[in-house]
Amino acid sequence: MRKRPTTIICALGAVLVLTTACGQARAGTALPKGDDAAAYVGGKFETAMNKLQDVIADQRDVTTSSDNYFRFDEKYAHSVITSARTGSPESRVVHNRSQKNPDDVLDTFTPADGALEYMYLGPVFKGAAPTSWVSMPKPEGGLTMKCAFAGILTACKMADAVALSYNADKKTVKGAKVGKDGKTELTADVSFDAFLTRPVEQLPPSIKNQITPELRKAVIPTKILLNPDGSLDQMVMEAKFEGGGHKVELRYDFRFTGKASAQDLPKLPDPAQITALPDKAAKDALFDKIAEARGN
Repeated sequence: MRKRPTTIICALGAVLVLTTACGQARAGTALPKGDDAAAYVGGKFETAMNKLQDVIADQRDVTTSSDNYFRFDEKYAHSVITSARTGSPESRVVHNRSQKNPDDVLDTFTPADGALEYMYLGPVFKGAAPTSWVSMPKPEGGLTMKCAFAGILTACKMADAVALSYNADKKTVKGAKVGKDGKTELTADVSFDAFLTRPVEQLPPSIKNQITPELRKAVIPTKILLNPDGSLDQMVMEAKFEGGGHKVELRYDFRFTGKASAQDLPKLPDPAQITALPDKAAKDALFDKIAEARGN
């Protein structure tokens, strides 16, 4: 299994350590801020990083939601991605819904059994395949590459952007507090440059080429909310800023939303209603048609 990037390990390592330490804190009290927070968190990274794989793996039988909004001047993208992962061996489903066009729907279903995964194509993709459902070989590596799962991909990239900003400036970490509900809230200022580098949002060249060095220096306030048991509850990035004659607005809200079960998984149609894509070339051709239908 390929080793996870160190930057992601560091970011969620900070989360783990703060949770452990905050478990002894009185609800409603603040933990270190500013320079003290940076030193406190930074000193604990090395001991926490080896726990990251286990923390991700422990988030089993869960549902997630990721509300992703990005605006550059008058152009914007807004989607809500929900997912469920359940069972042992595990099955996964991801629902991708555009908030601009209700016909822009993509569902991906990866059952635990068999060598195939399935995709449902919404009305906007009519003609991309002979049928609304397609099948394709499961990705190489199966379900072992945790952050390759679209249900948690946004959270992984957000965490990576936090770590990238922290490694560039230890004062990125602003503070942490324990709420009356026992949840721990970690706050950080993430640079727009880190957001783009990871990238949390994959922007088309027509927009990326207009982003100035001034814009890249902008700060994105980020909140990481942890449950009393140390599991991740929510991660939010939200900002509005402008520079170089352009305006940017973004909000990325990832959260675990509940307990998943077999009822969250779809039922496949009759095999005659499923178009088989035999190999990677056929899959790539489909995604080219999907991008074309979206105007990308």
